[in-house]
Amino acid sequence: MALLDPAQLDAMASGRPELLLPIVSDFETHGREQLSNLHAALTQGRLEDGKSILHQLKGASGTMGMIRFEELCRECEEQVTAGRVPPRFAELGPLLLESVAGAGAHLRGEAS
Repeated sequence: MALLDPAQLDAMASGRPELLLPIVSDFETHGREQLSNLHAALTQGRLEDGKSILHQLKGASGTMGMIRFEELCRECEEQVTAGRVPPRFAELGPLLLESVAGAGAHLRGEAS
């Protein structure tokens, strides 16, 4: 699966990628915070909180065309909904960073 959906990123940018770049950067900051909150929720057995966090991350990443991160969030959300700690939880942080870097590069017109 591709890391990004360039068409979705372009649609979000509406011809003004410089306006979307700060939003992508904010998503990284917020995403890191949310992943920390997710870790705490899963560690403390607060699965409903974990499910909510994953659902929010899934939606936001999908809106910005970060399709691989969106899919991993979906997979983890399904597992939390089933009452399990996702075995691929540790992959979320690195994939978030890779997705944000890729989206930023695309919006700046850099070769991928």
